[in-house]
Amino acid sequence: MEIKNLKKAGQKIKEAIDSKKKIVLYGDADLDGVTSVIILKETIESLGGKIEAIYFPDREEEGYGISKKALEILKKYSPALFIALDCGISNFEEVKLAKNLGFEVIIIDHHEILDKLPEADIIVDPKQPGDEFYFKELATVGIAFKLSEELLKEKMTPSLRQSFLELTAIATIADMMPQEKENKILIEEGLLAIERSWRPGIYTFLKDEILKNLSLSQKISKIISILNVR
Repeated sequence: MEIKNLKKAGQKIKEAIDSKKKIVLYGDADLDGVTSVIILKETIESLGGKIEAIYFPDREEEGYGISKKALEILKKYSPALFIALDCGISNFEEVKLAKNLGFEVIIIDHHEILDKLPEADIIVDPKQPGDEFYFKELATVGIAFKLSEELLKEKMTPSLRQSFLELTAIATIADMMPQEKENKILIEEGLLAIERSWRPGIYTFLKDEILKNLSLSQKISKIISILNVR
């Protein structure tokens, strides 16, 4: 079984790309959220789409999740497809506000479901009721990776897949998800990809003279400690 609504989300995104509808990406500001946004952004751009805006909330000022302040800033892009990554599953009022502002809302999240679901157009979260996907402990970046596979299909080049796996491995480890089953596969493939990374930031970091005597896992820990400050 596939993750519930994954294909539906992919179809909605393809429709937005084909119709040149505005697309807004909203991600949590931790590594899981940031890497999820990067993967989806690069996927959409690979299909000829354009991202109108990207927003990461300031947790000190806006708290966790979709904020009303952010929606006030982003409303100028409406009507648009609003995609929330690594947040949104508990933002009942904010999702309703986004809908009232004219956004179509997709939530891609991995957090626990509360008593009800927000009134988004599409929700992708393996923990939601009725989802029969066998593994419930993916980070959002793992879901974003699967969505990229769904969207790109044969257009997923080896180099693009490698670069997405790098990000998926780093963020899955950073989010302290259990390293078993689906996550184990993603992490193992991602760590192999990291050693051949072409992403300037990762490549430069791994080749730094100061870190040359560290193992790959130690280097990854250093990357996470630097990038996951929020």
